[in-house]
Amino acid sequence: MNLHLKEFNIPKEILKWGDSQPAHQRQHIGTHIDCYNLSKIELPSEIKVKVIDVRNLDIIDVTALDNIKIEENSFVIFRTGYLEKYGYGSEEYFNSKKSPYLTNEIINKLLDLNTKLIGIDLSGIQHGENHVAIDKYVESRKSYVVENICNLDNVSSDFKAKLKWLQVKDATAIKVEIETI
Repeated sequence: MNLHLKEFNIPKEILKWGDSQPAHQRQHIGTHIDCYNLSKIELPSEIKVKVIDVRNLDIIDVTALDNIKIEENSFVIFRTGYLEKYGYGSEEYFNSKKSPYLTNEIINKLLDLNTKLIGIDLSGIQHGENHVAIDKYVESRKSYVVENICNLDNVSSDFKAKLKWLQVKDATAIKVEIETI
């Protein structure tokens, strides 16, 4: 099962906008890893994944991790249901005033557990003025944020995934493909 958005899942108007942008901006369309510090990222080709269902939460705090084992160097994905419900590119999907978000406390807990990737089925783990700042912070702690993950309704809560990515020089995002194994 693929967990990344493919071209046919992305509205034409977003692709058209992307075509008019520099390469580093276009990388932010679809499923990607944010890397605002322009780090040279080295990702594993395979990784253990934990999906945490948070569809009923507006604020995703550390209690979402209660009774959940997080393995070191794993990929933790939060399923908010937003991409499933509204579709990528819709006004509702990109309305950050209503979108769920992760608190700093849960992000720090994941980083303290040496999580390699923090993913979400939204356009970010925090929104507005906090979006870029939290992505930079996560990156400074040797972890990365993966945005716009799809098909979470078709996977179990624990699995392994194969990763492929394309890092464009000076881009603040890396396109990523995620396939279950």
